Amino acid sequence: MTGTMKYILFYDGDCRFCNRWVQWVVDRDEERVFMFAALESVFYKDLQAYLNIEKGANSIAIIDINDLLQNKRLAKLKYRSEAVACLFANLQPNAFVHKLLKVTPRFISDFIYSCVAGVRKFLRVAKCRLYTNEEKKLFLNDRDFIDFISLSL
Repeated sequence: MTGTMKYILFYDGDCRFCNRWVQWVVDRDEERVFMFAALESVFYKDLQAYLNIEKGANSIAIIDINDLLQNKRLAKLKYRSEAVACLFANLQPNAFVHKLLKVTPRFISDFIYSCVAGVRKFLRVAKCRLYTNEEKKLFLNDRDFIDFISLSL
């Protein structure tokens, strides 16, 4: 893992809309702040067990890698609009969406997020592209979670 990685973005790997968002992040993440894993991956299931998380995410979740490595009790997954706000805070902090999320009460932004998430599998999106070899290294789906933790310490 490089020194700049800060977050792991978990996404619905079966959803083309979610995969399109991952592409959007990869294309804009020049500092390589994010790594990725599908919610269906063994990596995510092992993280849930490691953190004793019963609640499963259904479309997007983000965790701070430093919190995960330093003290697992501090590590909390960000869900729904909080996860989107984290994306924009790191990738496009001056974007209107980010500013709007900062001033909108969470229950309203989560409601809007849930509306989009409810129809996301029916939305038409461009086909997924192939990632470069360098970009493929950002995906943790096939990585062993315990190895990732021990190698990152």
